[in-house]
Amino acid sequence: MRYLLLLLLTYSLYAAGFWTLSGLDKANIYVVNKVDYLEASTVNIIRTKIKQTLEKESIKVNVQDAPTLMVSLEEIEGDETHYIYLKLELGEEVKTFRKDFTETFAITFQATDFIESDEQELDATVLESVDYLLAKFVEQLQEDKE
Repeated sequence: MRYLLLLLLTYSLYAAGFWTLSGLDKANIYVVNKVDYLEASTVNIIRTKIKQTLEKESIKVNVQDAPTLMVSLEEIEGDETHYIYLKLELGEEVKTFRKDFTETFAITFQATDFIESDEQELDATVLESVDYLLAKFVEQLQEDKE
């Protein structure tokens, strides 16, 4: 019985999530591409996907002093296979609950993915991964609205 209670408590804490997107109503988009063989058009498609996702969730895009939603793509060298580490992060200015309420920059959301692909499928695989990361973002947005 104790084991079951501990398991349920652990699961509920994990399900609550570490990140918060409460009150997010605007964001800027930033894409960092460190993958040599990725087509420039794919990077543009990533920007478009992010913009469409934000707008669908009623989040204004390209607003001054808005948090930044960033996708970064980094390649780990392989022989004929490309190993890509993708991160979707929301960074914004926040106030701490310390004595002096310090203002600082913090990551308030992060989702990651690690993929491997051959060169012919690289662009399609990266876009699929971006879709996955954006789905995680939307899932967190919806959880925080509840």
